[in-house]
Amino acid sequence: MGHPIGERQRWAWLAAAASAVTATCLCGLSWLSVLLGAAGACGLWLALDAALRPCGMAPMLAAAWGGLGKLAVLLTMAWTVAALAWAANLAVTAFPMVEGYPVLGWTLLALAAWGSYKGAAASARCAGVLVVFLAALYGLVAVFAVPDVTVSYLRPSVSWLDSCTALGLFLLPAGVFYVPCRRRQARLCWPWALVLPLAAAGLCAITAGVLSPELSAIAPTPLYLLAQSVSLFGVMERIEPLLSVAMTMGVFCLMASLVCAFRSLGAQLKPWKGLGPLACLLAAAAMGPARYLPGWCLAAGAGLFWVVLPFLTLLRCRRLHPRRHSPPPA
Repeated sequence: MGHPIGERQRWAWLAAAASAVTATCLCGLSWLSVLLGAAGACGLWLALDAALRPCGMAPMLAAAWGGLGKLAVLLTMAWTVAALAWAANLAVTAFPMVEGYPVLGWTLLALAAWGSYKGAAASARCAGVLVVFLAALYGLVAVFAVPDVTVSYLRPSVSWLDSCTALGLFLLPAGVFYVPCRRRQARLCWPWALVLPLAAAGLCAITAGVLSPELSAIAPTPLYLLAQSVSLFGVMERIEPLLSVAMTMGVFCLMASLVCAFRSLGAQLKPWKGLGPLACLLAAAAMGPARYLPGWCLAAGAGLFWVVLPFLTLLRCRRLHPRRHSPPPA
């Protein structure tokens, strides 16, 4: 399975992948709902990070449930392929003015397959570099959009259904917890867990503040619509290509996390270096049906396979081997 990833790389990977979900799916929701959902997701990530061993969740899932372990692994792999196919369709969202379906998704699937073939560490290093560019690009859009914000549009409102949807979709990158990771340092996690919800909510607030909550809720790509109205130094400039590049990089990081999770899970059944490309081939074939998967379906799947099943597995491991699976001292 290659070398384990580092703790800082894991959280940078989570941040880069979560930016894709925020930009493509969450900017039409109220900023307070997104803040609550993203904060809940980061809290769950912190709990997983504190409880997991360096081997990652995949071998624990296969070993904890006895004869049912292989079935749990297979079901998780099937859902991962469905999520990967859905994520491949997000590449089209990054270029709403271009008829690129399904070539854009296939291109990113090919890149994700190549990255997984090189190992999870290579994908993690790539995400660690891309997250810097993502922060700069989204920060540029946000800074120049702030003067156009209407304060009255920022009135707090919350929908618990939207909060649950934001929570589930924000959890999609949590497949990185199935990948082996070197022993953690707790102090490296908290800054990420604090910044990510604030950044996601800030992007949603700026989108609603410029477009109005009603328009951002019905627009297919509200953040892209925002970019079309942004002026730089008082002059209208086309910065949509920059936003499309940022979305594409984030979607790639999300897809790479899912492919590496699939590879880690498949290795528990039969170690094979071609598991990553296999996942991408299956996802490419499933892109058509995956276009019609609603967001709440993906959110529910992420909650089940990325949160409920891992925590049940951790509880069972602690019951079977309380000393072996207890978290190491800080």
